[in-house]
Amino acid sequence: MNYLSQIETPSESHVYRYDYAKDVAIQQGKTFWFAEELGVQHDEDDLRTELTQAELEACVYLQSILNKYEDHLGDDAWGDVIPKRFPRREIVRACRAISYVESNSHAPFYKIFNEILHRATDDFYSSWRYDGHLYKHIRYVDQCSKHPDSLVVAAATCLLEGVNLFTVFGFFKSFNTRGFNMISHFVSGIDGSSKEEFEHAKFSAYLFNNCRKERTDLGNHSEEQEEELKAIVLRMASDLYEHDLEIVRRIYAFEESTGTKIRTITQDELVSWLQDRINLVLGMLGYSPMFEKEKGVISKEFYANISSFKMSDFFANTQLQYVRDWAVERLTFNPEALHANN
Repeated sequence: MNYLSQIETPSESHVYRYDYAKDVAIQQGKTFWFAEELGVQHDEDDLRTELTQAELEACVYLQSILNKYEDHLGDDAWGDVIPKRFPRREIVRACRAISYVESNSHAPFYKIFNEILHRATDDFYSSWRYDGHLYKHIRYVDQCSKHPDSLVVAAATCLLEGVNLFTVFGFFKSFNTRGFNMISHFVSGIDGSSKEEFEHAKFSAYLFNNCRKERTDLGNHSEEQEEELKAIVLRMASDLYEHDLEIVRRIYAFEESTGTKIRTITQDELVSWLQDRINLVLGMLGYSPMFEKEKGVISKEFYANISSFKMSDFFANTQLQYVRDWAVERLTFNPEALHANN
């Protein structure tokens, strides 16, 4: 079989040529957190007494989407397709680490929130199949993620990680900004998840950009092929944007159906945030913005939070104490490390 680039070529060698992939794998391990230790169950009173009915219904709806995204990313994308398309050992290592985080931090975290929402049922987890819009979207994401061109696969993953997830994150983050302080344990988990998902999006862009450059340098990616690729990526971005616009419309339809308001973020602010994310991810992939606009207020708040966010603060705020200190010579756990910070 003729491979179009080095990054797509399998190798039995353990000589790393993509050090950023190694760094990603190491960082995923350093910041791993267990969902069960976040204390999300303490947010149940807020859900019962502080949120309006529209806000509560929106949370339930978005949770049905998040769970399916995590299943796709953890099991299908990072756990299967991407390491097969980019089968270098260091890249496979990074993919396995990301897949583990998606399946063992993020997915269980959303599961716990579903439990306090009293929605953790078999029917709830399969409800997307009976929603025409969501079903069509998930099928579309699956098709893009299995496209025969590895460049399209990497771009699709970058868009899902960097845009679709962040539309949901922007809504949930609003419960802990601008004077609101509700479901704070869950929002702390959203802080950790969003930091990690952005790193996953950046790694997807790294794979895309390296693959495209290597193909070009080897004469395997012509200007005509680049124009075709650009058209595919921009069409995916447009399709995913339209999907999320419908999601936003549905969120605010709960105001009419319940007769209550969503107080923490306006519909226009959430749409502006979505547009900002589209522009950002397209820039990561080397393309021009889709929307000519200044960054919206949510972007300024969200990025300021992400820029100052440290996983050490996350662990402290959520009362997690992660001490990794092993007696290497015996490969046994050193119990004295448990008291190192006392």
